[in-house]
Amino acid sequence: MSTMYPTPLRPGTKVCHYFAREWVKMGHEVLVIHYRSMFPRIYTDLARMFPKLAYRYVGNHVEMDRNMNIVEYSEEGIPVYSIPIFKYFPHGAYSKGEIKKQVKQVKQILSDNNFFPDTIIGHFHNPQFQIIGALKMLYPNAKTCVSLHELSAAPIKNCYGNNVMEVLSGVDKIGFRSIPIKQRFEEAFGNSFNTLVCWSGTPQFYIDTKATCEREFKDGPVTKFLFVGQTIKRKYPRETVEAIHKAMGDNDYRLAYVGTKDIAFQETVDYVNAHNLSEKVVFTGRIPRDEIVKYYDDSECFILISAGEVFGLVYLEAMSRGCITIAGKREGMEGIIENGVNGYLCEPGDVEELKSIINQINQLSAKEKKEISDKARKTATQLSEYQVAKTYLEDVIK
Repeated sequence: MSTMYPTPLRPGTKVCHYFAREWVKMGHEVLVIHYRSMFPRIYTDLARMFPKLAYRYVGNHVEMDRNMNIVEYSEEGIPVYSIPIFKYFPHGAYSKGEIKKQVKQVKQILSDNNFFPDTIIGHFHNPQFQIIGALKMLYPNAKTCVSLHELSAAPIKNCYGNNVMEVLSGVDKIGFRSIPIKQRFEEAFGNSFNTLVCWSGTPQFYIDTKATCEREFKDGPVTKFLFVGQTIKRKYPRETVEAIHKAMGDNDYRLAYVGTKDIAFQETVDYVNAHNLSEKVVFTGRIPRDEIVKYYDDSECFILISAGEVFGLVYLEAMSRGCITIAGKREGMEGIIENGVNGYLCEPGDVEELKSIINQINQLSAKEKKEISDKARKTATQLSEYQVAKTYLEDVIK
């Protein structure tokens, strides 16, 4: 059960689908409930007039549809029921009546499919906590879990108010998409809950695909850098090129930016032009994911010192191809990247710290660089999509 799932009506991340797909491969029967938040008509009309503003404040594609019907479809053979769920305010709680209505609808869908769940797993706190808590009463033998993507405890507190501890206790386990999310949750609500961490897995494509070119680390500086992602401020694209420029000086190097040209794109270009780096820095724009592999293979160092990263699959992709990877401290890679062992962690956006890390890497021997690269590959391989999905389900059940 999730409020984010790839559907015909609204685009959405496939993160939850990747888990479901792997569970099916293991022989489990999986049924998906996807919730589409619906608001009063005026919100939809305004969203159509100001789509960027709606996306910024509402966080989903309210302008995309007003379909108030349950939509049934299949995603890679997995049955999905996309259900509209109504509330009056974005980010607000659903009414008790709406929750009861949804529980009744889900019960009917399960009955129609002769589907009696052994496990009920939800992603995102609202409305999954309340609905799964109610379903637990109907299916008491089912193991239940809600996994959180929320980087702050504030939305959970604001949503459930004085009832927050009761709501959180309504499921068997609470999952977290990263260790920092778990730590922030426990700072707010304590550590008396049964918990687990559900990282995403490295796509098998990146693990299995033969190298598109040979990477050979040498003594001396690394010279091939890569940034993959949106050029938005919280990913610090300008700070990345500034740190590399300061660390490398007049040495030859190449930095490739792969991804969309967003709000921080122009300031990044301005820095490149102001320091005459146009022959060293290239902007490719968006590239299909299965084609990015050649950029990973042709790079020595992958840098993305983002803030606000729930997880970040690109890091595992880069590690799986042997890149020396630099991620943000206290972000989604915390607990996966061990600083100086299989990669590096840097304060998000800190130019001087990133410069220092690059200088550290440049002081390593070829053998030492290769050791970090090999350990990065090993980590990413151990965290394959299949393995993390298997561990996730086992942790819910046990």
